[in-house]
Amino acid sequence: MRQREVLLLWISVELLQLPSIPILVLSFLFLLLLIKKRGFTRCGSESHPPRRPPGPWNLPFVGCMHHLVGQLPFRAFRELARKHGPLMLLRLGQVDVVVVSSREAAEEILKNQSVTFAARPELLATKFVFYGPNDIVWSPYGPYWRQLRKLCSVELLSARRIRSFSSIRTEETLDLMRDIAWSGGTPVNLTEKLFGLSNAVVCRAAFGKRREHRERFVPLIKNALVLSGGFGVADMFPSLKFIDILSGANFRLRRLRRQLDETLGDIIKEHEGKASAVSGDKADKVDNLVDVLLRLKDDPQLEVPLTMETVKGVIVDMFMAGTETSSTVVEWAMSELMRNPEIMERAQKEVRELAAQRRNRVEESDISELHYMKLIINETLRLHPPAALLPRLCRETCEVMGYWDDAESFKPERFRGRAMDFKGVDFEYLPFGAGRRICPGIGFGMATVELALAHLLLHFDWELPHGMRPEELDMCETMALIAPRKTELKLIATVRVPLPVAT
Repeated sequence: MRQREVLLLWISVELLQLPSIPILVLSFLFLLLLIKKRGFTRCGSESHPPRRPPGPWNLPFVGCMHHLVGQLPFRAFRELARKHGPLMLLRLGQVDVVVVSSREAAEEILKNQSVTFAARPELLATKFVFYGPNDIVWSPYGPYWRQLRKLCSVELLSARRIRSFSSIRTEETLDLMRDIAWSGGTPVNLTEKLFGLSNAVVCRAAFGKRREHRERFVPLIKNALVLSGGFGVADMFPSLKFIDILSGANFRLRRLRRQLDETLGDIIKEHEGKASAVSGDKADKVDNLVDVLLRLKDDPQLEVPLTMETVKGVIVDMFMAGTETSSTVVEWAMSELMRNPEIMERAQKEVRELAAQRRNRVEESDISELHYMKLIINETLRLHPPAALLPRLCRETCEVMGYWDDAESFKPERFRGRAMDFKGVDFEYLPFGAGRRICPGIGFGMATVELALAHLLLHFDWELPHGMRPEELDMCETMALIAPRKTELKLIATVRVPLPVAT
């Protein structure tokens, strides 16, 4: 399959796990081909035009969008692919979508042709919310992006710096445990509490403060998650950009951008006025990411100079990628454990037996010994990947040529004895993407996920409210930038292992 114009690739990590007919194997990839008015550019001769994949019937103007009404996109794509085969063409408005359903295709695109598919599309929300194209996530592939990615790996989110935030994660996690312990047997809104934990950790890591900026900045991030959680009309109908102006979407995004500029401007000015930013070999002593970014901005050795827009964009990236993703993973893990009491019991037994050897404490250094809990996290990421659709943009003309047993069941044991992780090597299991655009914050986010889940299992016994049975717990998803629960998770916690005394 060839196309000379713009190829937009959506990778559905959610559909990697959904049950399918035997000929469908391990992954579903969504290739959104942004077609100009003339449609496909011919790659064959006049007498042999390029073949197009089969697909469902279209309506004028809206294309196949009526097939998606009332369903989550990745669920609807699965059902359509069952009927139309492993290579399926959909037209969504003015955008053509080719669904490729093979593990081999995922490896071909994300590994063998990773440079070709290393770009991102420009969507309406990314321009305003993410400071595109100045951030890491949405900047075009090239020297600027490669430099940002390297700085992120070496300076911002290196293993050493992530370890330096260990005390922040521990303090905030224990604060959450105490908050839950004080609930007095009333239902605890874990959705809200876990989101607060993730935000607190990122706030302190980014700003070096505990509370001061959180009240101003976190509501803006919540609004940004809502506004960037779906397609604008212009994304599906490029010729109708004026509709986003008439509908108010453009106004809401511009207003959010002004609010982000004002708040981040105040935070950055405060950090610029301090003598905390250092350079050279003392860089690791900087305790927050804003100071690191400001130091890098003034580095004359950089190939591509960084701007203040870069600093703001990377800060937004950190919050957008590091808050709801981490909290959603823990929330889904607790939801599945409540639905599977025998797995919950086994997980609690493992954590509590380890803690009993350490004065009823679990530290980050102990997480590596919680083997069953790690299986639970792997299975949670398989069944509920935090980002169900990952966009890619094809940069040039190219040619692109199993499934899980009992995929909808929560079975952590399926990962026992399998050398498989979530770092983009195993192409049937891509909760954080793969290739050059794999999420750079995996280590930062997973450190919070593991510590929070370990403490929730250690210190509390959990019940569903109002006499609800495990099978009655609503497990429906919703579709946004992240794929969280449709309803908030509210549970009753009973202290089992006493919490350490606050110092």
